[in-house]
Amino acid sequence: MNTLPPLYIFVVCLFIGAANAADPNPMLESPACIDSYRQTSPAVRELSSSLRNKLFKSFYEKAKKHTHTFKVTTRDNVDTELREKIWHCYLVALGPPFSFNTYKQTEPEINIDDMSNINQKSKVCLFMEKYIRLVRKTDKIREPEKKRIITRLLLPYYAHILRQFKSAHETNPFRITEDEPQQGGLAHRSAEEQVKKLRHLKMEDLRKLMNEVATGESFINTRNQVFEDEVKELEKTFMEILVSVFPSNYANMEEFLLKAGYSKEDIPDLIDRTVGRNSKTDFLYKGKTPF
Repeated sequence: MNTLPPLYIFVVCLFIGAANAADPNPMLESPACIDSYRQTSPAVRELSSSLRNKLFKSFYEKAKKHTHTFKVTTRDNVDTELREKIWHCYLVALGPPFSFNTYKQTEPEINIDDMSNINQKSKVCLFMEKYIRLVRKTDKIREPEKKRIITRLLLPYYAHILRQFKSAHETNPFRITEDEPQQGGLAHRSAEEQVKKLRHLKMEDLRKLMNEVATGESFINTRNQVFEDEVKELEKTFMEILVSVFPSNYANMEEFLLKAGYSKEDIPDLIDRTVGRNSKTDFLYKGKTPF
């Protein structure tokens, strides 16, 4: 093995030196902050145990299963069936989105759909949109508790997932593009050192490395696009929910948009591309310049 194709050399060198930063996971208030939600079921405790022990693949598989085992929540039973659903949403919101490395390293013996965590988070956002609507309409829950359920639980969980998706873009270390400047001689020497190491690898080991490189590039590129698409959908729905829950109250809306990872400077453009200006959103445009 005297020579290596230049593309292989650069890609594998980048693969060897790649490292991913951990995604911060701010604390969320649990449903136990509401007295009637303190008791949890065996299904919720099982999910919580998997999450606590960082068995994330097992956790997302169980979350998927439990999505279908919890009873359907309607306007007539929202006061009795919502507890399980909110715990489910809380735990799925807490679960971390996978990066390429965490997906490989977490329970490597378990093979699950690498989009499972994204799908579960998107699904509970759809559920939370429905639950907020049901809670607001039901006469089976007192107004003070309605406010706690929506503002302390459901909206923060939705905002948290949206924030996760917004910050989940992963830099792809497996590809060199023309707009990625090289760091002069230092980078060149580092690459040469890596190449010298590669020359001692057996062809079988090199093929294994190259296969991982190809897998990593595909994994990261695909998920980055999925996250981008999901953010567009979630932010539009979130804005519509906020306008509905907080009519004419910009300050409350801003609070949850900041929790979702938007800056005050981001908000005017967010309004334009999601809800736009109409009779229900006109209050968002008043005093728009100082935002």
